[in-house]
Amino acid sequence: VSTQSTGDVLCSMSSSHNHRVFVSGSQDRTVILWDLNKLTFIRQLPQHPETITTLNMNEASGDIVTAAKNFLFLWSINGDLIAKTALPASTVIQVCTQTTINEWDSNNVIVSGSSDGIIRIWGVLFQNTVHTDGDKWEKTLITRARLTMHTSFLRPDNRQPAEITCARFSEDHVSLYVGDSRGRVFCWSPNDSTGKQADHWVLDSGTKECANCSVRFTFVERRHHCRDCGKVFCNSCSDFYRTLPQRNISHKVRVCKVCYRSLPDSGS
Repeated sequence: VSTQSTGDVLCSMSSSHNHRVFVSGSQDRTVILWDLNKLTFIRQLPQHPETITTLNMNEASGDIVTAAKNFLFLWSINGDLIAKTALPASTVIQVCTQTTINEWDSNNVIVSGSSDGIIRIWGVLFQNTVHTDGDKWEKTLITRARLTMHTSFLRPDNRQPAEITCARFSEDHVSLYVGDSRGRVFCWSPNDSTGKQADHWVLDSGTKECANCSVRFTFVERRHHCRDCGKVFCNSCSDFYRTLPQRNISHKVRVCKVCYRSLPDSGS
């Protein structure tokens, strides 16, 4: 069984078994909702500013995420625009997905992967925005986190950066699997705020000496990450401990000398 869309190239599709709806995005910038049972037209979303590069429908809520090159939109299943945002014009959003279990955030989040090699985790918040006719409280897409290790072109310590080509949550939503243009697959888990390895850390493999005193790392002189700035130091330059409220770490963890002196005293 087939159904006729707009006559242009289909770029992406997604469906919801619970809502019995599937969504198609086309090269001509149109996004259409279809009845999954009858294979008939339901509605068309407003025209997008660029070609549709990816889209995703939330199985639980029915919310629809669409990406048109660097633009990201969140829609209700009724076709109402909930929130939108845009990345730099040179960046193309190539994949998006959504959570349906509150494992990664107190609210469900949107995950996008783009040509700059960065995975971005988005949330929706009400913010007071300025308009010509006065201030208004509106829902806005905000970046909650960025995953940059291994793939981001913006990190000089990534030896083989690559575009993000696919992303999918595990069934229990405990893990996020990310694929890149080099054929690699990475598995991410939500940060449990224990001070273990974090995305902002500099990669061990690209660091040969202490960022502070320049001592060479050996089997005896081991590497240590500062839990705040993420740089790699020797033991002497990182043998300091502080809580990091700004990173949601409530117990004392290892930090470097510079961060220890610059961080406000938490009194702990």
